[in-house]
Amino acid sequence: MPTKEAVPIPEAPISETELRAKRTITIALVIFAVVMVGLIALLVILSIGAYDAARSGEPPAPGAVVVSLLRDAAIIMVAFETLLIGALMVVLTIQIQALVTLLRDEIRPMLEAVNDTVSTVRGTTQFVSHNVVSPTIEAASFLAGVQRVVREVIGLGRGSQGE
Repeated sequence: MPTKEAVPIPEAPISETELRAKRTITIALVIFAVVMVGLIALLVILSIGAYDAARSGEPPAPGAVVVSLLRDAAIIMVAFETLLIGALMVVLTIQIQALVTLLRDEIRPMLEAVNDTVSTVRGTTQFVSHNVVSPTIEAASFLAGVQRVVREVIGLGRGSQGE
């Protein structure tokens, strides 16, 4: 019995446009991460200066003013991100609805057509098996039996002439 070897499925080649897009996204994320780390470090340094100024009872230092401005900017950024996340959730909900519609309206009829085809194939194979293959096998076995009987009869005739 021949063994079936697994045929590797060739991967789709990545186009130059996809590589460029991935490179651009990676560079943008690295730049964003560096800027965020820098801003956090600056905020920590200014916060330490503002804390020291507040402990000593001095008037607000320029660092304290900067910290309050950065705090206000951070609050605004968080509010903006919340709005952005909300909008993206709406888009995600719409996309999920589109996927459900696609599955219901296009995939289900395809699956039903495939089931009908499989039922037809099953019926055809049963018909061919009962009406073609089984009689052919019976006829072949009958002919093989007749052939064997004829050989034995001819063999007996030869065996009695030779004695």
